[in-house]
Amino acid sequence: MPTSPFRHPAGNLVAALLCAAAFALVGCESTSSKQAQAPALPPAPQPPPVQEAPAPVRAQLHADIAAGYYERGQMDIALQELDAAVKLDAKNAKIYNIYGLVYAMLGEEAKAAANFQSALALAPDDSEIRQNWGWYLCSHGKPRESIAEFDLAVKNPLYRTPDVALVNAGKCSVEIGETRRADEYFRRALGVNPGSTQAAYNLALLRFRESRYDDARTMIRRVTQQASAPPEALYLGMCIERSLGDRASEASYIAQLRNRYPDSPEARAIPPGKCE
Repeated sequence: MPTSPFRHPAGNLVAALLCAAAFALVGCESTSSKQAQAPALPPAPQPPPVQEAPAPVRAQLHADIAAGYYERGQMDIALQELDAAVKLDAKNAKIYNIYGLVYAMLGEEAKAAANFQSALALAPDDSEIRQNWGWYLCSHGKPRESIAEFDLAVKNPLYRTPDVALVNAGKCSVEIGETRRADEYFRRALGVNPGSTQAAYNLALLRFRESRYDDARTMIRRVTQQASAPPEALYLGMCIERSLGDRASEASYIAQLRNRYPDSPEARAIPPGKCE
């Protein structure tokens, strides 16, 4: 059968509808995409640049770290921190104070003295530096000169630990034979800090040497009743009780010494007779 030269009208209609549908789908997709797209956000602000602490602040931080290493006995690291500190702030008196302490522990006396003097030149009213300089003088054969430094330290009403300087002044007074003066210093230390075990121990020792055993017992008990009583306090307590004839209390001190500090010089030196 010959093919008709004309297309069926229905075919043309279907083609037109399909074409229209295709355009409609494309148009819907385009509109939907535009609606779903989020608006552009402004760029995030840049963080501010990191501000480095001022040099004096960083110097003090190094000095504080050096003090911590000094207390741990790590003098080499303490010196490294102090060297870094002094490069940042050569006018910080506390840096030279710690230098003095470190060099004193290392036995470098000339450097220790020079640094303490530098510290005092920068901060003559600093009681902590005065106390440390006094300690250095007393421990290096100049106890009489040291007492003036301790007295200057405690004159400052802002000094937070005057009992430390007062106890050291008492110890150095004992070294030059001025026991009455020492007694006064120890009692003053207890006056500003009733919990000072160092003051109580040294007063007990002074009373024991004066054969005032009852007073010595009262004082030493202020120390030995503490949980962390040191071996020298337990030893002195033993000697006091032995002098008073209290065998039970004496035995208690001996037992504590041997149990808590078996390797201490005090535990190994318990005398069979009277304590000297």
